[in-house]
Amino acid sequence: MRARFVAGPLVIVLLGLNAFSSPSYATTKGGTNEPWRAAPSFIVREVTEIPGSVFNEVGLQPDVTPPVVLHSQPLLKFQGKPGIYYLGNEPCPLCAAERWAFIAATARFGTWSHLGVAASASNDEYPNTQSFTFARASFRSTFITVATVEHLGSHELANGDYDVLQEPTRQEARLYSLYDTVTYYPSDPGTYPFVDFGDQVVVAGPSYDPSLLHGLSRVQIAAALATPTRAPGREILATANYLAAAICSIDGERPSAVCTSTGVAQATHFDKIPHFSPLATCSAKPETSQAVCGSRTS
Repeated sequence: MRARFVAGPLVIVLLGLNAFSSPSYATTKGGTNEPWRAAPSFIVREVTEIPGSVFNEVGLQPDVTPPVVLHSQPLLKFQGKPGIYYLGNEPCPLCAAERWAFIAATARFGTWSHLGVAASASNDEYPNTQSFTFARASFRSTFITVATVEHLGSHELANGDYDVLQEPTRQEARLYSLYDTVTYYPSDPGTYPFVDFGDQVVVAGPSYDPSLLHGLSRVQIAAALATPTRAPGREILATANYLAAAICSIDGERPSAVCTSTGVAQATHFDKIPHFSPLATCSAKPETSQAVCGSRTS
């Protein structure tokens, strides 16, 4: 299958990474006493070892928003491989929902280590949405390099704000400022999570309705991934098909078993699918001015 997106001249961004693994490139601030708990291994297996037949069965879903395609951009590379950049916040409920699909999709191209558990803010929209954190995570792949930043952590300060956990590099901050804008998201710019697939495809905000996870435990959400005919597994898996198609569009469509699979092949044409208005929003915490789901003034 021929790649659907044509990249310009390659731009190599050297970030001093290990040739095969991609730890978070952000700088973690010291002295914040951020709590961190490893994700249970059985839950990690359920989200990272989903059979291809399950992705194929769910295919696309009409209530899942496809990514946005960029045009005439050089391919972003991290240490010689197509680069993927994720930006989010631990308290962000929109990020909490999207992480499930992002992990499921990227796991088809490599291996995650040191995934932690996290829950979104208890006093915002979709409170206590159960999810993961990339604060200490690393990803190994021969096809792609993944950089992750959890900007705000779960540690709450005396003034009600959340402490800064990781700072984006200058390069990473530039990606967010270039693409999470009114040019590509006219109705809701600057929303977290933000994911850049090689400067060719971007996602900003949740791809599916985060309310589908409300009230569910992490175990229940993971178990739902085995039942693609019902929510929320159906929506998470359909989102993962779109994200996998985005990865295939930048890495030479490797591995072929993933990129030519039915579910991913259906999602490859997302540049032809109309985009919807934002599926969800997330407000500032009532007692502060801090917005954990990003700014809408970018």
